[in-house]
Amino acid sequence: MCELRKFGDKICDYVVAVVGQPSVGKSTFFTQVTGELVRVANWPGTTVEQKVGIVAFEGKVLCLVDLPGIYGLSPTSLEEKITKNFLISSDWDVILVLTDSLIPERSIYLPIQIGEMTNKLVIALTKWDATHKAGLHIDTEKLSSRLGFPVIPISSITGEGIREVLSTLVGVAEGRVKSSPLKIDYGLLDSYVNELMGLIDDRVIGKLPKRFVALRLLEGDQDVVNIIRDRPDIIEKSEKLREEFRKATERTPEELAILERYEYASKIVRETIVRVKVRPRITALIDKIYLHSLLGPLTSVLTIFATFAAAFTLNTGFPLTYFLRYLGFEAVASILETYSLSGLLESTFVLIGEAARAMLADLSKELASLVADGILGGLGAVLSFLPLILLVSMFLSILEDSGLGPRMVASLHNFFKFFGLSGRALYPLVIGFGCNVPAVYQSRISVDEAERREVIASAPFIICQARLVVLLYFTRVLFPGDVFIQAFAMAVLYILSIILYLLTAKLVRFLSNVKESPELIMELPMIHRPSLKVIWWSSWSNAKHFLYKAGLIIFTLSMLSWVLLSYGPTGYVSS
Repeated sequence: MCELRKFGDKICDYVVAVVGQPSVGKSTFFTQVTGELVRVANWPGTTVEQKVGIVAFEGKVLCLVDLPGIYGLSPTSLEEKITKNFLISSDWDVILVLTDSLIPERSIYLPIQIGEMTNKLVIALTKWDATHKAGLHIDTEKLSSRLGFPVIPISSITGEGIREVLSTLVGVAEGRVKSSPLKIDYGLLDSYVNELMGLIDDRVIGKLPKRFVALRLLEGDQDVVNIIRDRPDIIEKSEKLREEFRKATERTPEELAILERYEYASKIVRETIVRVKVRPRITALIDKIYLHSLLGPLTSVLTIFATFAAAFTLNTGFPLTYFLRYLGFEAVASILETYSLSGLLESTFVLIGEAARAMLADLSKELASLVADGILGGLGAVLSFLPLILLVSMFLSILEDSGLGPRMVASLHNFFKFFGLSGRALYPLVIGFGCNVPAVYQSRISVDEAERREVIASAPFIICQARLVVLLYFTRVLFPGDVFIQAFAMAVLYILSIILYLLTAKLVRFLSNVKESPELIMELPMIHRPSLKVIWWSSWSNAKHFLYKAGLIIFTLSMLSWVLLSYGPTGYVSS
């Protein structure tokens, strides 16, 4: 058994190779995760320190091997050579690459190189707490999609993302989280790579992909040459192809490969990263307001209310329509409701549905009803929620991206702390007004596991758009003609839902036997102008999760409702 899998009297289920560039924050991360459970020795035949830590997570024991810092797979020192040889030896189950989120242009090259070598890879963006403060925004979902590997932002100071990294490492090691080795288009060099791949035998290279081995041989990697030293024919062929490529292009395969990797890295950075200009003077002024012990919470609550009112007014006209009716402008209120986003969307689907019914009526009334009432009705039901979710997410993204959001979280932390929550619980609360599904999903921003459970249990008590429609109907029926009482009743219901959210969180923490409330440790970013690109990233992420998770359920239930309403004991009924 490999010595790395033994830790005292414990046997490690998985060995994790922890690698990153120098000064990436690897030591801080290692200490945060493993604590004092660390074994220190020397790498065999050297005086270079070998540090192995142990952590138990989800019933599995992980051995984390802290490898010396490395910039790429072309080592220039003994420490870098040790790291590279360990990586290509495959004496590990999964690789964790720590990438500095403050300098993504320089640090993304290493995970790209390692990504060509294995699909057992997790990328952690370190120093995440300082990234936003520096005016840097990274679309981690898109970055993960472009690279093909899990990308998780972490902060070893606040603890953000640490549990998610460990969970993902276990998932990758067990094969539950799947990906494929990265494949970069090297242009003309690819034909030489493919020719050499045909000679390589899997039994010779172990876990290493054929494409990676062929590419590294063409780049003149002596460590990979040593792996296949028993196949001199392959080594001779690679040298011949190297010379042919050099004569054909007047450059070495290594030069082209490095150039293409950097070009690939630059393209990904351009697509997934935005830098904005910070404003120190405005930051100081806003800090005096939002971080004031009394003025801060009041300003934060008013900001939330303004955000809420703007999003709902654009979507349905409510609550502005109530005030317009109270002032006697009934016609204006009706126009606002009709031409709101929700009203326009509803009218559009009614027109499309009726047009489809008219076109299909001659073929089959049953088919016409299926398309108009079932399919289009279900699609309309799903999309009717989308405008509000997008609007709420957009306004929240503006607050978050500008730097106001974190200050609101900080100012309201003491209030939330009384109910066993941190200020981070503000985001799920506000998003819940649009839809409870993305609100539950937002529980992942909590670094405290108990707080996540509290948010998940509490979020369904928030009045979402679907409940709003029902409650508006009831208030109009119960208090006909009295717009002021109707508005007051709705305000009371919203306040009650917030109280239930908070009390449920308090109850869940009590039942969990967790006495201390979560602490709030976060960097306050400089105030800056929000980026439209960043706002869209965040808004679409919430909307996408709603469509994938709740949309399918809503559509399925709408179709089921159509079946139950359209078919009786005697078969199809038209009405």
